[in-house]
Amino acid sequence: MKIEAPEVERAANGLRVRGHGLYLEPRGRPPLGFLAHARGARPVLPERTVATAATVALLEAAQPRALRRTAALPAAYGKPFALGSLRLTVHPAGHVLGSAQLRCEAPGLDLVYAGDIGGDAARASLTAEPREQLECETLALRAIYGHPRYVFPPREELLEKVRAFVEKSLRDGKTPVLVAAALGAAQDLVRHLGDRRTLRLHHTAYRACEVYAAQGVPLKGFSRLDGDGEVMVVPPTARLSRMNLGEHRICGLSGRAIDGLRGVDEAIPLSDHADFSELVAYAVRSGARRVLAVAGNAEDLAAALRERRIDALAVREHHQLRLPGF
Repeated sequence: MKIEAPEVERAANGLRVRGHGLYLEPRGRPPLGFLAHARGARPVLPERTVATAATVALLEAAQPRALRRTAALPAAYGKPFALGSLRLTVHPAGHVLGSAQLRCEAPGLDLVYAGDIGGDAARASLTAEPREQLECETLALRAIYGHPRYVFPPREELLEKVRAFVEKSLRDGKTPVLVAAALGAAQDLVRHLGDRRTLRLHHTAYRACEVYAAQGVPLKGFSRLDGDGEVMVVPPTARLSRMNLGEHRICGLSGRAIDGLRGVDEAIPLSDHADFSELVAYAVRSGARRVLAVAGNAEDLAAALRERRIDALAVREHHQLRLPGF
């Protein structure tokens, strides 16, 4: 049986829309690329970068040198524009502020690249634009938490667990240290806890909060790491051993808490990504005739979708394309 080539292919700089020059969150410096969000953006961007205005603003705060070396092409949600032979439209992904899904249209092509989508309804971020459900012929979906073990509780429930950790630590005379992503999770923590406590933020999270506030997201109760405040928020990359923490307790916040986190007193699965059940539901609701699961637990997600009679393949950015039965 002949297997039709997928609409997304591996190329020198990562994944590319087949037959077109557009890369999807590439590495290196190809002529043209789409950046779905600012979290974890590489220090080298494509020569021309399609991204939302909020993503560009976050890059300006976090990686101004990288931004100066690319021609940013800001895109507004829901407003199609032409780029070469492609008609492109960005839509909210619900992951972090400015995060986007990308619809690519051309003769014979109706592709949606849902890079990192966030949770929906009770699992939605407090500070990102609400995720939009798209319908398409082909869906490329990043599968960071595409294994069935990754099912997360409602966001409010998790944030209340964080509040309980904070209050108990303070009652015991210890500084609560929250280890969370500087972009996304940190802003949700400020939004949820900042009404009662002041959060001292690592400089990466502080700069991101300034951008969020400038973009109209209501945030209060945060200061710089060397300022006043009862709660510390640092990214996973921070070296706590170099900080003068005094008596403290550490809470790790990540979807990986499902697997357990080392070096923390408590682990809570607070994630800005959709979990397994949401990824499956999104793919089903898209009505796509083919789903390309990308990165993370791509094979597991593709297998789960095939069980639901959806034509699904696992695509690796750096490894061989995985086809069912091969």
